[in-house]
Amino acid sequence: MSDASVTSARSGKRLSRATAVALVVAAIVLVTAVLPAEYGIDPLGVGEATGLLDLYEAGASLGGPVPAVITADPAGPLVPQPSDYRVDSMSFTLAPGGSIEYKYTLDTGAAMVYTWKATGEVEFDFHTEPAGRGAAGSESFEKGRATAGHGSYRARYPGIHGWYWHNRTRDEVVVRLVTSGFYTEARQFREDGTTRAKYLDDVPMP
Repeated sequence: MSDASVTSARSGKRLSRATAVALVVAAIVLVTAVLPAEYGIDPLGVGEATGLLDLYEAGASLGGPVPAVITADPAGPLVPQPSDYRVDSMSFTLAPGGSIEYKYTLDTGAAMVYTWKATGEVEFDFHTEPAGRGAAGSESFEKGRATAGHGSYRARYPGIHGWYWHNRTRDEVVVRLVTSGFYTEARQFREDGTTRAKYLDDVPMP
């Protein structure tokens, strides 16, 4: 027999022995650990002695495994809300020199997405009025002159949050606003000092 044949035969024997040892170890683990803990089968009594059988009985009494409860990270991107989102759509016709203010009631962390377009350039100001402070605590986040605006917004505190549009042109301008978010109502503030509340319904689930 050549040296190569002897080496091959020895390697085959070693592989066979390793496989046999692995099968024996797997069988021992199956009988002493897996069967008692997962299926309540304890043929050797090892599960009772080690407490593994108690794991199976505890799981069975609870009706199976209990799923983990994961809560949202306050600093993370997911912000759960107590109610369904709402959708709102409004159009405002502004005479030359005319203006309108339209805001939503949002709680801390409540978000909305929005888009607005105007038929002519308008002066705009997205600002807030914190609850309990009113206009004295007003904070502006974006203002300028444009014919459109798009984006998303998340409230830092409870109050009313929204836009002021002012038509500084000599022509009539129509502003159309579409939003979706977790607000509860909208308020329209007119030039004559009157206010109109618009209560918004939840969007029905399909």
